[in-house]
Formats: sequence, structure tokens, C-alpha cells
Amino acid sequence: MAIAFAEISRPFRLRVGGGAERIIPPVSVLIVLLVTWEFSSQWFDVPKYLFPAPTDFMYRFVSDWRVLAYHALATGYVVVIGFTIASLTAIPLGLAIASYPSLRRNFMPVIVFFEIIPKTITAPLFIVWLGFGFPPRITLTVVMTFFPILLNSIAGFTSVNPRLHLITKSMGASPWQSFRFIRLPAAMPYIFTGMKIGMVNAVTGCITAEFIGANEGLAAMILQASDYMDLDLMFAGIFATAMLGTILTGILLGLEKWLMPWRSDQ
Repeated sequence: MAIAFAEISRPFRLRVGGGAERIIPPVSVLIVLLVTWEFSSQWFDVPKYLFPAPTDFMYRFVSDWRVLAYHALATGYVVVIGFTIASLTAIPLGLAIASYPSLRRNFMPVIVFFEIIPKTITAPLFIVWLGFGFPPRITLTVVMTFFPILLNSIAGFTSVNPRLHLITKSMGASPWQSFRFIRLPAAMPYIFTGMKIGMVNAVTGCITAEFIGANEGLAAMILQASDYMDLDLMFAGIFATAMLGTILTGILLGLEKWLMPWRSDQ
């Protein structure tokens, strides 16, 4: 009986252990860094108005959670909308470019040209063209997210051996079946790699646009706090930005694991 129970519970223990192995090390490193930061501030008597200790800005993180939540929601809204638009545009375009050599020859030089341009310098242009508010922030987020997803989608859809298409066609598979069961699964790791890079760029693009022109959002809140030299609130805003990016990336990783259960390295 005991042996049977052990065999039944073994997969559950492996799943829990695998998840713990991924969560515990980074959390432990973060805790060590915060504790070292806290005690270093006390040992070296660092002025609070120059470099607050974690307990100082974490207190503001808790006490001003309503303000932080309001601005975090504004930033998160822009990031999610911009990331979604970029993904829904870049992945089909990547498939089209990978499927038709003429498109690849004509569009790749243009894509490379626009990829070389630093995207953050276009933020003032979007402010001039679209004014203040959500449109320029969403546009910059789309621009910064689009190219990593597009390039990785092209690489993914071209990674399949052409002989596989001939084999599936000879076995009577339709073009949709070949795409559904061969091409798309092979491209998904590349696509999600681009989406993970794009998520980081999406947060960066949104924050950059908020610094240039916005009345709400975490970057706008940090700028307002800097006017009053409120470093505790500024560090709390930076911490909230990091948490927002971590949460959105975690959701993306969960989606990746759900859509690609066959991968053993997740």
C-alpha cells in the first residue's frame, strides 16, 4: 500500500519540486540583495534623501498602494494593448514573409533598416503627431515590440525542413494540417522567444513615452515624485515597474507552457 501511494504521488512531487527549483533560487537571491542593501545603508550611514533603504521605500510601497496601483494599471493597460497589437500584426506578417520568397527579398532590407533605428528617439515624434494621452504611448510600445516578434516569427516559420512538407503532402495532409501539426509547433519556440523580448521592450517603450509626455503611469508618477525629491516614492515606483514587468512576463511564460506542453525544458 505504501509503495503504491509513493508511486502515485511521485509525479506530483516532481511537479512541485520542479516549480520550487525555479522559484526559490531567484527569490533567495532577491532577498539576499535586499538584506545586504538594508544593512549596507545602516553600516555606511547613507543619507535617506540620497539612497533610501529597502524598508524606507517598501513602507511607501505599502502606504501609497492606491496611488501606485492607479499608475501601474495605466502603464499595464498600455503595455498589454501595445503588446497585443504588435503580436497580432507581427506573427501573421512573419508567416507571410517566410512563405513567399519575393516578400522576403523585398521587405527584409526595409525591416532591417527600421530595426537599426533606435526606437526611443521616435517618442517625441509620436507626441507631436498624436498628442498626449494613450495613443502615442501605445504606438511607441507597438513599435518597440513589433520587430523582435517579427524577426523571430520569420526565423521560426523558415526553420522547418522543406522535406517535411513533401512527406505530409504525400501522406494526404491538407495545407492547413501541415501548418497546424508541423509548421506552427516548430515555429512556436521562436515566436515565444521574440514575444518574451518584446514584452521587455513593451515595458521600456511605455515607460519612455510616459517620461516624455503623460499625466498617468508609473514613469509620470516617478517624475512627479522627483519634483519634490521624494526618493522613497521614486524607488517604490521603480519597484512597482519591476513587479509589473515580472507579472506580465510570468503570464507569458505560463501561456508558453500551456501552448507547448510537449517541451521538456520548461
